[in-house]
Amino acid sequence: MATVTTEQIRALWDDPNPNAVIDRGDHFTPVTKDDLGALASELDTDDEGYPLDDQWELLADQLNGEAADEPASTAGQDLLDEIRDARIERDRIKADADEKFNALIRAAVVSKKASVIAIAEAADMSRARIYQIRDGRR
Repeated sequence: MATVTTEQIRALWDDPNPNAVIDRGDHFTPVTKDDLGALASELDTDDEGYPLDDQWELLADQLNGEAADEPASTAGQDLLDEIRDARIERDRIKADADEKFNALIRAAVVSKKASVIAIAEAADMSRARIYQIRDGRR
C-alpha cells in the first residue's frame, strides 16, 4: 500500500473536482472527498469545517491504518450495507412475486377454466413447468 500523506489529503480536500480520489493501490479502496468529510466529522475543525492544522496527521493515520480490501471509511461501509439491504429486499420481493405467480398458476390449473397448454402459453412456460408448479416441485 502506498502511504497516504497529509499533503495528498490536503490536496484532495482542496480539489474542486467532486470525483477526485487518492488511489491507494489494488487492495485498498480509493479515498474520496466524501470519505474525508466523514472522517473529518470526528475531528476538530474551524468554523468552515476545515480540519485544524494538527488534525491532518490524524486523518493520515486513520487512512494508513486500514486493512486491505476494507472500506475506506464509514461512508464505504454504509454503501456496502445499503447494497446488502437492497439485495435482501430484492430477493424478498422476487420470492413474494414468484409465490403469487405460482399460486395463480396452481389456481388456474385447478379451476379447469383454461387448458394447461393455454396457461403455459400465457405464462411463457412449458407445460412440464406448469405441472411442476401445480405439484409444488422445484
